Amino acid sequence: MSRETYPKEELESYRKVQALAYEAVESVRKELYPGITEKEAARKIDDYIRNAGGTSFFHYGFAWFGDRTAFRGFKRPLSLNYLRKGEGLLPHFGGKFQPSNRRLEEGMAVILDVAPTFAGRAADVGYAFSFGENPEHDKALANLEEYRELILRRVLEERTLSEIYLEVDARIRASGYVNCHSVYPQGVLGHKVGRLPAYNFPGGRVNGFPFQTFAYLFPQMIKDLIPGVSGHSPLWGEGSDFRAEPGLWAVEPHIGKMYNGSKGSESFGAKWEEILVVTDSTAYWLDEDLPHVRLWKEKKKSKSSKSVVKKQKQKVPA
Repeated sequence: MSRETYPKEELESYRKVQALAYEAVESVRKELYPGITEKEAARKIDDYIRNAGGTSFFHYGFAWFGDRTAFRGFKRPLSLNYLRKGEGLLPHFGGKFQPSNRRLEEGMAVILDVAPTFAGRAADVGYAFSFGENPEHDKALANLEEYRELILRRVLEERTLSEIYLEVDARIRASGYVNCHSVYPQGVLGHKVGRLPAYNFPGGRVNGFPFQTFAYLFPQMIKDLIPGVSGHSPLWGEGSDFRAEPGLWAVEPHIGKMYNGSKGSESFGAKWEEILVVTDSTAYWLDEDLPHVRLWKEKKKSKSSKSVVKKQKQKVPA
C-alpha cells in the first residue's frame, strides 16, 4: 500500500472539502419534508456539491431513512474475496444500498453520506439525525462519542487496525447495539481517501462510484491479494492485521438497534464519518469543528448548566 504524506497547505485543502461536504448534508437536512424519497434527498446532496464547485465524487450522495439506516435485511455486497470465496467481482455497494423510493416520515432516523472531490481531493462524511423526535436515536448519537476518542487513542498506541476494529465491535455489542459497518464492502470501519487520478475526466457511475475511485483503490487492493507482497490494504476491516500507514483515513463507526416504538418493533442506525490524519509520528482528526462534535459539546454544556441550576436550587433555604 502506498504511503501518502501531505504538507500543511494540502491538509487545509482537504479540511475545506470535508467542511463543504458537511455543509451540503446540513443544508439538505433543512430541505427535507414528509414524503420526500431517499433518491430525491441524495440528488439534492449531489446538486449542492456541484453548485459549490465540486469537480467529481469519491462516491455520490447516499440517503437512508428509517430501518434502512440500520441496513436491516441487507447483505454485505461484493468484495475482492471472490478470488477465494466466490463472492463477486467489484468492491462496491450492492443494489439495496442505493438511494431508494423510501419516503420520509416523522420520527424516522436519517443518514446522509457523500464523498465529494475538488481538484481530485476527496473527503467522505456521514451525517446522522432524526426527522423529528426520536429519543432512542438521540441516545445512539450520544453513545457514538466514545469511539472517536477510542479510535484515535489506539492508532496513537500503534495498535493494528484489526485490533481496533475488534475492540470497537466489542464495545458496540456491550452497549446493546449491532455493528452496521460490518455490512459495508469488506465490512470496513474505515478506508483511505486521497487525491483521485484523472479527476478532470468523466468518471461515469457504477453503483454510486465513479471510475476514478476504483482507479485509486484497486492498485492497493490488488497488491494486497498477492501473498507475501504487501500485508496492507486501503480498507480498514476485521482482518487488517497492520498499523495505519501515513495518509488520510475516512473512519465511520456505524451502530444500529431494534426497539419497541409507537409502530411496534422498529430499528434504526446512526453513524459519523470524518478524516483521520496519520503521519509517521502522530495521528489526529483533521477538524474539530464538525456537526457531531458540536452536538456532543452542546449536550455536555447543557448537562453541566442543568447540574449547576439544580445545585443552586438545593442551596436555597426553605
